[in-house]
Amino acid sequence: MRDENKNPYPHKFHRTLRIDEFTNKYSGKEIQNNVFLEDVTESITGRIMSIREASAKLVFIDLHGDEHKVQVLLTANAYKGDFEFIRTSMRRGDIIGVTGNPGNSKTGELSIRPSEI
Repeated sequence: MRDENKNPYPHKFHRTLRIDEFTNKYSGKEIQNNVFLEDVTESITGRIMSIREASAKLVFIDLHGDEHKVQVLLTANAYKGDFEFIRTSMRRGDIIGVTGNPGNSKTGELSIRPSEI
């Protein structure tokens, strides 16, 4: 049952970094592939430009903003909310806020692994 007092479309989201700042801050760090900084949490916002489902529990999202792109690596294990709902409700063109841990994917691409969207 949904909490009727909770707004599903809040008009404010507090971000800690713009996407270009996120890219500049973490692309120079020596982070191993498939490692995320568990002790660091950042919040970014942007527009979904593509969504790729690798499996039922892994989704890759290209998030664009501030003339830069960052990959959102959404996993069922790390996400704190209703994974199935968020996986099926996001669409290309949506503007979202993401809070999670920065790191690199298995292929070495700078990513954020969200705990909240």
